[in-house]
Amino acid sequence: MPNPASKYARTFIDALVAAGLRHVCIAPGSRHTPLALALARHRERVQLTSHLDERSAAFFALGLALGSGKPAAIVCTSGSAAANFFPAIVEARQSRLPLIVLTADRPPELRHSGANQTIDQLKLFGSYVDLFVDAPLPEADPPKLALDNLRALAARAFVTAREKRGVVHINLPFRKPFEPAADDELAIDRRPPTRFIPPIPRGEPVLRRLLTPDLRNCRGLIYCGHGSARNTAEQRALSPWLARLSQVTGFPVLAEFSSNLRGEDVLGAYESWLAGIDMSRLSALIRLGAPPLCATMQDLLAESRFDYHIYCSRAGEWTDASHSISHHLTIDPAAVHPREFEDMLAADDIWRAQLAKLDTNAWQVIRSELANGNYFDGAVAFDMAQLLPEDGAVFAGSSLPVRQLDQFAPPRQPPPQVFANRGASGIDGNVSSALGIAMARKGKPTAALLGDITVYHDMNGLLAIKRCGIPITIVLLNNDGGGIFQRLPVRRFKPAFQDFFLTPHGLDFALVAKLYGLRYSRADDRATFRRAFAESIKRSSATLIEVRSDALGDLQRREEIMRAVKAEARQSV
Repeated sequence: MPNPASKYARTFIDALVAAGLRHVCIAPGSRHTPLALALARHRERVQLTSHLDERSAAFFALGLALGSGKPAAIVCTSGSAAANFFPAIVEARQSRLPLIVLTADRPPELRHSGANQTIDQLKLFGSYVDLFVDAPLPEADPPKLALDNLRALAARAFVTAREKRGVVHINLPFRKPFEPAADDELAIDRRPPTRFIPPIPRGEPVLRRLLTPDLRNCRGLIYCGHGSARNTAEQRALSPWLARLSQVTGFPVLAEFSSNLRGEDVLGAYESWLAGIDMSRLSALIRLGAPPLCATMQDLLAESRFDYHIYCSRAGEWTDASHSISHHLTIDPAAVHPREFEDMLAADDIWRAQLAKLDTNAWQVIRSELANGNYFDGAVAFDMAQLLPEDGAVFAGSSLPVRQLDQFAPPRQPPPQVFANRGASGIDGNVSSALGIAMARKGKPTAALLGDITVYHDMNGLLAIKRCGIPITIVLLNNDGGGIFQRLPVRRFKPAFQDFFLTPHGLDFALVAKLYGLRYSRADDRATFRRAFAESIKRSSATLIEVRSDALGDLQRREEIMRAVKAEARQSV
């Protein structure tokens, strides 16, 4: 008769695939053998990737979910293996990414017994998951109801991850033996499991009701934070909607680079000029996406008490560190349309035109400074964003890279597709996330801008490049560690600053590239970098381009450019 573990695993996995699962990352182990073998039967429909450690596997899956917009699953054995999923689960929860976590576990008689590789896996990830289920133990001769329950559980897991854009954890206990019996005969069950019909967007113009004459007489801003648009469909819907919203309110649109909305009709140089102008009369803010990355905008939120602070949420999430939101709306970014405001007259354009002129002048100053001054990490971000092909995408690493791209990546039409782990904003797993995105994009040009400590932190994730055949261009900003801390007041406290905040490592990344089978290029000047990046992004192979820089010198160069922009702004206002 069939092995009970095999029968349960096959029933569950067959239903999960029938529900729509197409991406799975598997880490090595033994207890999850029934799941791995059940998945192997679906190679023609499911993209299966093998990873040597659980943390990299989980962040790779997170990248797959981010790049494809669809749930990805991660599978591991029992014990501390599951705990290594936790950082990626935190990021998935904070970023509202669909992730299905399948952990194998010991049977009940081995739990709390001191058995090897056994920990308490029940609700291991706490409030970071939207659904946790401890699956039933496989039976030798299960009734039909038990198998139907497994199929329904698989469907529920998939649809919960997809519709709530959250994390689902299914814990599956198995007794030995894990391998199929010699006489196992179980055809793949392709029947659709329980079907969940998603809610139909009503298309109600929820924001329009708030656009009263009082609000439209305010001086205001529209701010698009990270992830305002996550895919092309959302980008195409939101861009004209925002343009029309800007017309009827007279509020200019400020868009972060990773909002995916920094087209030619929005403002993007505000990091350089915002602190230099009078914002005392600002009384309205309409905000989308994650909380602002720009420090000046963060200060504005913290210090201002707006008459209207409207936050447009995609899934009901709450992002209000300043506790100043006056109106919280849930709006599907792909379901909006400019006709929501079609019968509303355009507002006075003086304020919007004034800031547009500031932004245009700022980009002129930035371009001039980059062409004539020392090459630094902000110039690398500018060149990278400018040279990215129209169908290209970039993963913005946490810490300095995402900030350099936000400040120095110029608007372009259409905006490039940008990804970043901004839910928890950690540097852990950035390499693996970028590689997962590259695989999900199916060969379209993909680049990543990462810091040296970020690459070091997830260096083992680079192994997936060779194992999975992933083409990607990784631009490494190597300031020998800790550059972000040069921006903080703690830099004045020496020698503690050098001892505990700066993290020099002296790593030779040419050897790292060689170890993991990547092409390697060193580019410390603008001409060399632009040539290396342009050549690499066209290839169907993986390249590491290292740019060595000085963290303090980069900071000083950035501050020089900001002073030049503010001087121009004072003359324009």
